[in-house]
Amino acid sequence: MEIAIDPIKEEELSVLNNLFEFAAYDLSEFSKANIKKTGLYEPKINVADLYNDNNYYLYMVRAEEQLAGFVIVKYMEEENLHYLNHFFILRKYRKQGIGRKVAEQVFDMFKGRWRVSEFDWNVSAQMFWRKVLERYTGGAFIETRRADNKGPAQQFSNHNTSES
Repeated sequence: MEIAIDPIKEEELSVLNNLFEFAAYDLSEFSKANIKKTGLYEPKINVADLYNDNNYYLYMVRAEEQLAGFVIVKYMEEENLHYLNHFFILRKYRKQGIGRKVAEQVFDMFKGRWRVSEFDWNVSAQMFWRKVLERYTGGAFIETRRADNKGPAQQFSNHNTSES
């Protein structure tokens, strides 16, 4: 299956905002979040702020030219690492290896130190990322707790130094 990971254009921000609604809906099964009176989850994410911040890299994911999800990477200057801030693949495209391929391609786009994290309540994401990182790093990743202590975090390096 042909997969494309394209930088989000300003005119696509409303699409990204809509995809955040789908992500919030998907996660509500585990997070137990309720919808607002508007009938939407209304995630507290201002996609325009992310778009205008040079430390964020926003991407649309397409499979066979169809919208399949999004990825947001944040460069954390103070730690000199890239953080996988948001990663969402529509249910239609899950369990087909697309998420793994997208993750590996995004990791390859930014060489250096990386961090991925999950919430304690998102056990399926924990299993997914451990499996992806095991394959991608050959097991050379370290798992700790998130700084906010709300779940696990994995760190690794994908360049040729011993730093991780």
